[in-house]
Amino acid sequence: MALLTHVLANTDFGSPTGVTNAADQANKLWRITGYLSIPIGLLVLGLILWCVVRYRHRPDSDRKPAQFQYHIPLEITYTVIPMIIVAVLFGFLFSAQNKVDAVSKDPAVKITVYGFQWGWKFVYPNGHQQIGTISNEQNIDSNSNLPVLVMPANEKVEFHVVSLDVIHTFYVKEFLFQRDLIPGINNVFDLTASTPGIYEGQCNTLCGEYHAYMRFLVDVMTPQDYRTWYGNQAPGSITSAGSGAARP
Repeated sequence: MALLTHVLANTDFGSPTGVTNAADQANKLWRITGYLSIPIGLLVLGLILWCVVRYRHRPDSDRKPAQFQYHIPLEITYTVIPMIIVAVLFGFLFSAQNKVDAVSKDPAVKITVYGFQWGWKFVYPNGHQQIGTISNEQNIDSNSNLPVLVMPANEKVEFHVVSLDVIHTFYVKEFLFQRDLIPGINNVFDLTASTPGIYEGQCNTLCGEYHAYMRFLVDVMTPQDYRTWYGNQAPGSITSAGSGAARP
């Protein structure tokens, strides 16, 4: 029992760990559903095995099971219990969503993300832009031609995501987070990345012919490296994809 308790307390049931505050909430929800699925699965399996054994066919017996049109207590039970489970999951989901959607009043950095067919533009407070677009099938598989979103680690970053045409989705797998860019909708969220590194992002909503190649890179730097990088970007300047904006 102690071993089982230790395993359950230290497992993510196959979920990736993630490197943001949003990932913490996603992993929490995943673990909760895992904890609930184990007893439910064992109960269902036990009932199946019990029915197989208890009501198996016996060639030497002509007994027929009693026939019931209704079984009110049983029907109430298998209606109420799932409703309780759904209510519990809804409570955890509501709490996690509120925490993920909370926007700080004093983020360390504010970045505006523009999505368009088929590319990305990242605009910083001083007007500097990191931009990249795919308009043909040349070099679309090379990471060196992707736009780069640069952000500091361990600091709260506010993102304002805007679509310039159709619905797109800002998605980074290691962040365990995605948010739609919807025309006319003002979407703002905060993310804090804990681990410096370069991560791949992409549009996660089918948006047209080159949707599959609408990707970008996220360069999460240490705060000191980020400030050095940001200080080297002239106000109003533009860095195009493929010009070496990300670290090698």
